[in-house]
Amino acid sequence: MIRKVLTSVQPHPVLTGIAFLSASVSGVALLVHAAGWLPLYFLVDVLAAPSLVLLLALGAIAQRIVQPVFLNRLTVGAWGGLAATFAYDVVRFVLWQTGVFDFNPFISHSIFGWLITGFPEDTVVAQLVGWSYHFWNGIGFGIMYSLIAGPAHWAYALLWALFLEICWLTALPSVLEFRPNLDLVALSIIGHTGYGIVLGLISRKYIRA
Repeated sequence: MIRKVLTSVQPHPVLTGIAFLSASVSGVALLVHAAGWLPLYFLVDVLAAPSLVLLLALGAIAQRIVQPVFLNRLTVGAWGGLAATFAYDVVRFVLWQTGVFDFNPFISHSIFGWLITGFPEDTVVAQLVGWSYHFWNGIGFGIMYSLIAGPAHWAYALLWALFLEICWLTALPSVLEFRPNLDLVALSIIGHTGYGIVLGLISRKYIRA
């Protein structure tokens, strides 16, 4: 009985560690590609499906062994990351449509699709895969944050998003083969700010411990 009470109010450290690593696969694949160690398609092809299956399995295991804190953080991080990614895209799309910024903030998606599939950027396959990778990133980063920060103040999620922004801008020249300009940086910072605020508010409200 005592063991069950303790596990019900604390996230399981082993499950948390495995889930964190699984959720980081898409981001790690991008950084490894940017460093020139392995092409993006290699880690995505090899680890994408297993990492997603493992996250689902961890959720099932957590429910079976009565780990509600871990399960709550995992599920809120997943849908919170999805919602935050939508916010990130909506903010950038609206700003782009105003004409103030002369840069297409979604150009990277088709490039990701090309890097992963080898299909030309203007093909449906490349664009679908690129957008899927984009949302996989957003959900994974949401899970990583929620597992560690839990119901922390939303400002911590904003800091997390700005850290991701720095990583993105660092990797950008190697991955997309062009250097950031002022419009790109501004759109990206504003978009990541929206991502962080939405993720932080959702985590703060819906994560119970």
